[in-house]
Amino acid sequence: MTLFMTSVTCACDTGSAIVHTGGEEADAVLGACPSRILMVLGTMLRTRWQKVLIDLWRNRARTLIVALAIAVGVYAVGVVLNVREMVVREYSRDQDGARLASAILHTYPFGDDLAERIAEIPGVAVAEGRNVVRTRVLDDGGSQEQDLVLTAVPDFENMQVDAITPLAGSSSPAKREVILEHLALDYLGVGIGDTILVEMDSGAEKELTVVGIAHDAQRLNPTITGAAAGYVTPETMGALGVTESYTELRFRVAEKTGDEVYINTIADRVEDQLERSGRPVLSRQVITESIADPFIDTIVLILSIFGVIILLLSGFLVVNAISALITQQIPQIGVMKLIGARHWQIMSLYMTTVLVYGVIAIIIGIPLSILTAQLLMKTIVASILNVMSDSLAVPALLVAAQAAVGLLLPLFAGLAPVIKGTRITTHKALNDVGMETGGFGQGWVERILGHLQRLVSLRRPILLAIRNTLRHRGRLVQTLVVLVVGTALFISVLSLWASVNATLDSFMRYHQYDVSLSLERPYRMARVEQIARQVPGLSEMEGWSIGWATRLRPDGVESDNFRVYAVPVGTTFMDPQVTSGRWLSAEARNAIVINSDVVDKEADLQVGSEIVLDIDGRETVWQVAGIAPTESRGPMIYMTHDDWAYVTRTPGQITHLQVRTNRQDAASQTEMEQALFQHFEDSGLEVSSTKTTGVLQQENQILFTIVVAFLVLMALLLAAVGGLGLTTTMSINVMERVREIGVLRAVGASNGSVRQIVLLEGMAIGVLSWVVGTALSFPISRLMSEQLGLALIKVPLSYQYSAIAAAAWFFVLLLVAVVASLGPARDAVRLTIREVLAYE
Repeated sequence: MTLFMTSVTCACDTGSAIVHTGGEEADAVLGACPSRILMVLGTMLRTRWQKVLIDLWRNRARTLIVALAIAVGVYAVGVVLNVREMVVREYSRDQDGARLASAILHTYPFGDDLAERIAEIPGVAVAEGRNVVRTRVLDDGGSQEQDLVLTAVPDFENMQVDAITPLAGSSSPAKREVILEHLALDYLGVGIGDTILVEMDSGAEKELTVVGIAHDAQRLNPTITGAAAGYVTPETMGALGVTESYTELRFRVAEKTGDEVYINTIADRVEDQLERSGRPVLSRQVITESIADPFIDTIVLILSIFGVIILLLSGFLVVNAISALITQQIPQIGVMKLIGARHWQIMSLYMTTVLVYGVIAIIIGIPLSILTAQLLMKTIVASILNVMSDSLAVPALLVAAQAAVGLLLPLFAGLAPVIKGTRITTHKALNDVGMETGGFGQGWVERILGHLQRLVSLRRPILLAIRNTLRHRGRLVQTLVVLVVGTALFISVLSLWASVNATLDSFMRYHQYDVSLSLERPYRMARVEQIARQVPGLSEMEGWSIGWATRLRPDGVESDNFRVYAVPVGTTFMDPQVTSGRWLSAEARNAIVINSDVVDKEADLQVGSEIVLDIDGRETVWQVAGIAPTESRGPMIYMTHDDWAYVTRTPGQITHLQVRTNRQDAASQTEMEQALFQHFEDSGLEVSSTKTTGVLQQENQILFTIVVAFLVLMALLLAAVGGLGLTTTMSINVMERVREIGVLRAVGASNGSVRQIVLLEGMAIGVLSWVVGTALSFPISRLMSEQLGLALIKVPLSYQYSAIAAAAWFFVLLLVAVVASLGPARDAVRLTIREVLAYE
């Protein structure tokens, strides 16, 4: 039987002398150590497997570091796989269960009989009517609180289109009762059994009793949309003073639900049927994806990309760690070969050690990844995107995949260093002294450092730290790859955050006022201004009109509805940066500015194009004077108020009043909003809704919050991987220079000098990685800004590089370098001259 020499350090010895012994002698020695459980286990195993356990136990700190490095990779991959699985599975189930409409047609009031006839049209699977009105929920004092969108549903027990899922309370409200979307409870501050006071467009105030809550897969969080959702019967609509008939026809196609061309073809047939019934179609909305689809797709893409990056970087850590183990045990490999150990037997020892690292990583990484994925689903995906999860369970197949990553990653990463280390010749292994041969000054790096020392008089510890940093260039490159990628992506993520804020600021260029009042119908500007001036604290105001227009395309087909903003010439309440052409002017009549969302839908439009618009049933020809960026609220057309008033026959009248306050803080905006609303109502001017720019900015911010949150999470994981990588590298470097440290101590080097050399080496690596990573962050951050903008709002974000983030990360990286070097520096100082000079 082949014998193996086991090298162990007796934990009860005062020193760290290495004892070489055979199997039985090893048991005797180890029996005197405190770790008796490990030793008893060792006696039950063959000698070479005793060695694996002893090596793992002796180097507990390194075992933990390597296991954590692998665990970070397992964790990252686990979070990616688990969140992706949960999001895609639960979101698809949620959308399928809602049976979302393929198209919505707005027309004159109709009943159930017409919807039934529409459902018989070839290509239409089901069709139902809806009636939607926007109301306002008032508090006990009768002042305005929040907007509430009420939808009349024909049959709550058998909803075939845009279905809602009952969650609690009654699933079928009676007359004067309402079911609220579950996210509306906190938004409105009510619960089941409460009575809410709603104000209709007519000014009438009605009471509704909340009898249940439900989930609507089409609704995002009300803080994003600015309105809660409720569901009532047609009879309740009648009691509120609204028609009991339907004004929206919603239908689903029988096939090709994502094909816009096919849906439009079926919609044409439906329109023909409606027109034959004497009901012209006022507008058409084709739906091929949910409003949350861009967010879901972006989240999955982010997780996938960063997960792969973190996994690869974790592989570099494993390579460094296994290289450290092999380097430390080169003499032992020589002795094992001397007494007859075969190459494959030695390899099996170290590959087993690698597998143990993987098992520890799995135990740590998999549970944490599952908990993190479930937390993200509950706190972000469910609360903001309103994805109702039926189950947050992780399939066994995904757990097995994560376990495979934890085992295969270290095996593949450790294979190369194990093969290289175990191929060393017996003579070279037994003559390895743990330090490089050759004098200082022989290499080009040493020659450059020598000249540099003479030029700038570098202190000896600094010179040694730089020399040691550049000694193992392959290992340095591996460590730098981890830190550089982490640095570049971390700065890029924070720069992306800055770009989001810059983009939100550009959105607000369209809303340079404090409070907006939407009037129930057009009022004369002179009267509106007179009443508004009576409210204290108001400094400036402008009257706008906001309406809708449809493009009549050259082929005779009508487009979807586009919102129209009619503003005064020379307005100071709107100042968009036109990307092409020019802004509105008094000289050009029938000129419009369109935003990039209109161009996305009408690709043939450009500056100078003529366009036919249907506004209030009147077809007029306009010329595109300019193209402006999006403001994240869909297709918009901007024209002068004079042109709008001429087309709509409303000269001197407005539908919206925008005001500025003397103090432009959030509290003043809210105070002015309430004062204007109450004063206008008291003066007989009906206000349909109000909004402050502070609330508007908050709603826009939430659009990006979920994506930025996932990016920050991934960046923090990268920082953790980088810190572990630097710690591993510093530990290896100190371990390899045990004899060198002993020589320094023998010639009089103090503990402080030795500690300084190690710390400076870690800081040098940190600074070098920051320089390279910061340089890479410029193109990466710009690319991320562009792609995130295209994914979410169809245009690149307003790019903003965060110099503050780069500067802050420099000091964070220095701190990481110091912390990563403290342990190895402490170990270096603790070594006595006798121990290091006797090191084998």
